Amino acid sequence: MTVQLHMRRELNGLPELAVPEGCELRTLTPGDHEMWTSLLHGNGELGEWDLERARPLFAPGSPMPLGGAFLASVGGRPAATAQLHLHSDGGAYAPMPELGWVAALPEYRGHRLGRLVCLAVLRHAAGLGHERIFLKTDDHRLPAIRTYLRLGFQPWMYDATAPERWAVLLRNWPDLDQITGAAGDAG
Repeated sequence: MTVQLHMRRELNGLPELAVPEGCELRTLTPGDHEMWTSLLHGNGELGEWDLERARPLFAPGSPMPLGGAFLASVGGRPAATAQLHLHSDGGAYAPMPELGWVAALPEYRGHRLGRLVCLAVLRHAAGLGHERIFLKTDDHRLPAIRTYLRLGFQPWMYDATAPERWAVLLRNWPDLDQITGAAGDAG
């Protein structure tokens, strides 16, 4: 199994959060697990989702605190989501939090809702006192990678395969290098 690409960002100098007209941004609530499962499943790029898989993330004590889990709706319809995941268990990432489960329904892609929910998570993490955040993504998720780069994330050479994989992405998609202005950091 291939390790996902990693990216990270310092949490200073974050852009302002502006919710577009006709859009609503809110945090998730315990009763949102069915809707959230449907949104992640409907995204079509994040694997199979069902209530059994989602329910633990909505339970008390979950590493995904609902106050850091955001939902963008358009016309009352859920459209995009992103979550803060805490790594306080002493594992490989601790204590750095993670931006995770970023998803938009296909009909809302290109409307910058992924940027909106990601930025909400970043601002929430900064408000909790975190200085840095990371994310994991798949090599083929180019629209998501563009969004992350535009939000100030940089490639993180987390494992031995990362430098070549980033080089391939930058070679095949030169606009990515123009967004980031660098090939990433080594540490």
